[in-house]
Amino acid sequence: MKAKLLWITALAAASIPAQAALLTDANDARSWQSATVGTFANLYYGANNATTRQQVIDNKLLDDGIFNPKGYVASTLVKSVGQYSGQGGGTSFDTTGTGSFGYTCCGSAASRFTAANAIDNQWMQTSGVIGETVWDLGFQATKAAVFNTIDHGPLPQEAIESTVYLSNDQVNWVQGVVERVWLEGFESNTGILWDGFVYAVGTGSANTFRYASIIHGGPGALISDGDNEINGILGTRGDFTPPPRNNVAEPGSIALFALSLAGLSAARTRRRRQA
Repeated sequence: MKAKLLWITALAAASIPAQAALLTDANDARSWQSATVGTFANLYYGANNATTRQQVIDNKLLDDGIFNPKGYVASTLVKSVGQYSGQGGGTSFDTTGTGSFGYTCCGSAASRFTAANAIDNQWMQTSGVIGETVWDLGFQATKAAVFNTIDHGPLPQEAIESTVYLSNDQVNWVQGVVERVWLEGFESNTGILWDGFVYAVGTGSANTFRYASIIHGGPGALISDGDNEINGILGTRGDFTPPPRNNVAEPGSIALFALSLAGLSAARTRRRRQA
């Protein structure tokens, strides 16, 4: 019974959306690497005032937490050509929380594929042309989460310095729009400053897509300084949960199985009392 309960707990955890706590206070005074609610209000809605800060909250733009990539399908870099996209990957040094932005760049040309296919301290740069740097998300995703690497300020501009385009055929591309930002990135150690401001894009519809192309700069970027640093990218469902897996039950199935086990446990208890 204990093993079954542990199995249920693991499955349930796999279905939890990648969020910790959505910001609900338009006047939240906290800052994340000097970025505040007002910073995002100014960048996304054109001004920092009571109305635009409330827009940040109403649109559920900011999540004060980390995006845990566990349970998601790792996207695969399938095309990498053009300026920057064709060079090797880079590595950020700090893994313990020293607060350093230090890094080395770049390794062999082949290293960009290793860097782009996992969420870690390695990263690659993309070209500025749609369709030249492409990831296969591994399933029909509704949104795409982008894990960037920060090497300097200002923030969050230097973190969200790319535009993401989505496609099913690598020919017709639709621009993704930023819908959610995880302020603490993905590392549980918040002292690791090169990690922060993971963001997810969508098309504002239930349409799904298989491929994502990222360019530096472009209409979706908060800054355009000629390059970017991409750690990796993951596809998600519409509620930011991982995709269904062949060996993982859906949330509804988990709930029904849990109720069945609860009923079985109660029945055994009654039999023991009657014996």
